Amino acid sequence: MTVTLSLTAIRVADLARATEFYTAGCGFVEENAFATDAFDAVILRAGAAGIELIAPRGESAPPEHGTMFTKLVCHTDDVAAVMAAACAHGGAEEMPATALERFGGRTIGMVRDPDGYLLEFVGPPAQ
Repeated sequence: MTVTLSLTAIRVADLARATEFYTAGCGFVEENAFATDAFDAVILRAGAAGIELIAPRGESAPPEHGTMFTKLVCHTDDVAAVMAAACAHGGAEEMPATALERFGGRTIGMVRDPDGYLLEFVGPPAQ
């Protein structure tokens, strides 16, 4: 039996804003949008991996993040370019794209999305 992780679901305050951030800013592709009695949702893909953005109906307060969820990690060939696009679409830089020797020289940078979730972008070692 083989098991693969299909997607991670996160709560967002503004579904349209979050969808724009992840598609236009981070390069995800919209796969599906749907509504239930309790929430509206959009499923986004980056290759086989995905994120389900969930906006509960009738909630006006931003989602509580708690202490359990840490970050989403995305691989890209150009960390700086993806971070710039993400910030241009509502993200906030947390750590600039930096080659880190302790991780084999890989380039790593971090951005917070409009709802405050942390995204870590990882790229190959600088040539």
